[in-house]
Amino acid sequence: MGNIKTQTELLDREWIQLIIKAKGMGIEKEEIRKFLLKNEVKELKVKIAE
Repeated sequence: MGNIKTQTELLDREWIQLIIKAKGMGIEKEEIRKFLLKNEVKELKVKIAE
């Protein structure tokens, strides 16, 4: 069971890094929030990569 928590923590850490990177690139907070609400990690990464 501890493994599930670890995976969640890693995902949370990944999200935090993506949010910081997105903000640094000038992506609007509302836009970031849309990705978070839909839990679209890949889509946010693509947006950052553009």
